[in-house]
Amino acid sequence: MKRFGLFFTLAIMASIGVLFAAATPVVDLQLYHVFSFADTDSDPEFIHLMSPRASVSFKSPNEGNVRGDLALSFSYQDSQLDIGEDPVSVAVDRAYLRVRFPNFRLTAGKTRVGWGDGVLFNAADLLFGSSDTAVDLTNQELRTSTKWLTSVTVPFGPFSFVEAVVIPPEELDFHPRDTVLGGRIYTTVGSLKVEFGGAYRADSVGSVDTGKVVSPYVSLQGNFGPDWYAASSVNVAYPASEIAEELEESWLVSGGLFHMISVGWQGTLTLRLEALVRPFGAWSAQASNDAYGILLYPEVAYVPNESWNFSLRSIVSPIDLSASITTGATWNVMQGLSFHGYATAFMGEQGDLFSWKANPGSPSLGVMVGAAWVF
Repeated sequence: MKRFGLFFTLAIMASIGVLFAAATPVVDLQLYHVFSFADTDSDPEFIHLMSPRASVSFKSPNEGNVRGDLALSFSYQDSQLDIGEDPVSVAVDRAYLRVRFPNFRLTAGKTRVGWGDGVLFNAADLLFGSSDTAVDLTNQELRTSTKWLTSVTVPFGPFSFVEAVVIPPEELDFHPRDTVLGGRIYTTVGSLKVEFGGAYRADSVGSVDTGKVVSPYVSLQGNFGPDWYAASSVNVAYPASEIAEELEESWLVSGGLFHMISVGWQGTLTLRLEALVRPFGAWSAQASNDAYGILLYPEVAYVPNESWNFSLRSIVSPIDLSASITTGATWNVMQGLSFHGYATAFMGEQGDLFSWKANPGSPSLGVMVGAAWVF
């Protein structure tokens, strides 16, 4: 049945390609060898496996009043399955259309709505969440989750608009109150970008089971040489007796700096530093705590020319002095073919947020090498 589902999906993709002849299909094929080492309390664990990934996208030309995008991805969830089982996983990454009417714009389908700023930490990202540390730092984009939604955007100035978003429940057995509602106002004050709004959603931060919460947020972005951005959000819960506790547990503040420097004739050096602050979080080291008062994300990328790219990314927990560090290099060879190499290590003592002693699903050291071809 799994194989039939895969061939059925491919048949649908072929049909879509015929129907949307104006959309040029783009295939991204990634073939990586993954080596990992886990320092456990018993015998160390070594793993070597192949991690193939592929995606196919059909995107309409950037012209006209109607645009769309369809992207499917294929991956092997577990290469250690029994012989005879098909471990291929097929997912719809994006499937949406955008329509520009004279007085408003409509977006419908599976996509992502970008509220606020921040590549890893973003307190304004209420609808998708950008505060966890379970992120693969080898990915080009760190936050890529999408949801089925409908949004309407009404402009009221050259750089100002109002947006309303509706996200239906993901479960079949649902109540109307499980629908997620959101809205924001985006405008500029001189060179300062000002954005504020809120969402009605499920409580996914506080430990108290309050059901639904209303989450207001505010986000600012400007420039003083480097670009800077900051955001803050909080959950307002009910009943009234639990409001104070929910406010303390859910209050998030994020901020960042980004700067690009020209190096030599063709080279560029980009620097980024982001921070996530929980004012009422834990400000002293505690065993296996993922709600510390502050987390940092430094990133350095050096591109000497069109062929090479070097990067260093890290998630740092200053309170327990631990970090997850990823370094990588990419060589663009020819005709969309590139070779990649990444190494990731956890640097921390046992019980730290990023402990060298392996936690389930988190090896102490990992290396990934391979090739990618976009055609």
